[in-house]
Amino acid sequence: MVTMQQIAEACGVSRGTVDRALHDKPGIRPEVAARVRETARAMGYIPARLAPALLKTWRIGVVLHSAASGFVQRLCALFEHFPDGELLPVEIILRTMDGVDVQHQLALIDELVEIERIDGLALMPLAHAQIRDKINDLSERRGIPVVTLNTDISDANRLAYIGPDNIASGRSAAALLGLAMGGTGHVLPITGQRSGHYADSQRLTGFTAELGDSFPDIQILHPACSFLDSRLSERIALRAIESDPALTGIYLTSAGRSGVCEALRKTGSVGKIHVVIHDITPANAEMVRSGAVDFIIGQDVLTQGTRPIHILYDYLAGRRMPEPRMQITDISIKFRCNLIDADFR
Repeated sequence: MVTMQQIAEACGVSRGTVDRALHDKPGIRPEVAARVRETARAMGYIPARLAPALLKTWRIGVVLHSAASGFVQRLCALFEHFPDGELLPVEIILRTMDGVDVQHQLALIDELVEIERIDGLALMPLAHAQIRDKINDLSERRGIPVVTLNTDISDANRLAYIGPDNIASGRSAAALLGLAMGGTGHVLPITGQRSGHYADSQRLTGFTAELGDSFPDIQILHPACSFLDSRLSERIALRAIESDPALTGIYLTSAGRSGVCEALRKTGSVGKIHVVIHDITPANAEMVRSGAVDFIIGQDVLTQGTRPIHILYDYLAGRRMPEPRMQITDISIKFRCNLIDADFR
């Protein structure tokens, strides 16, 4: 560990001068104080009062829902094999759930807090007031900071949010689909679920707003819901294709992609009906390569799977607040000409 004496020798000043500079004491010229502080930072000096916190191994819990989705599986891999795990003294305890049951998510959070004794929590929150209240209780009463990822939750006292602007993602999907459809025809939106996850509703809001603003001649059909069932999404798409000759676009806010692609193949509609989906995963990439899907809207899985841990560590070890507290990940667009293997690492 770097000492004040070592800093003094590096700067050519006394130990007392270093002490005054690092503790904002009088009796030192500003330019000398600045040089001492810069040298201390460069040498990795840790004040004695902070050393115990910085050397401690912090236990950080992670709770993710919709574990069957390819995107969440990629998130899980990043948290399980956190790339900076050998550099940051953190222990990550991951919990996942298959569906979107609020009581299940609450039980997982309670397990991490009461049994695993976590110091901080990275949470993909479900859209429910009880989850908001749990976040507030952890941060305000228990002193456990929470970082939300992938979707935010209003009125929650979370430390930060890391994830996409889902409304902007929906608008991006509409802009792409509107252009592919030539500004005319009918489009069918298919959501993955009606409640539990903010992404579906927010993406659909952005999608309908952008089509209304930029492509008023495209008729938006009543949104259908697959309820995370690919076979149901296939039947929904089959009925729409067979009953509506003007259908030239399908937009999926989350799940149901494979079912829609199967319906397109069965009806010979691949390439005739344009499709936009979300999340860059190997399975989704194959749908693009097959011609069934035109565009994938990505949301930067790497940042979502690493940045929450950095933010929680910085706060736990040094009470450093994240800046900004809302960190919006990039929207990327993939189609058949720019898909590469590195997209899935």
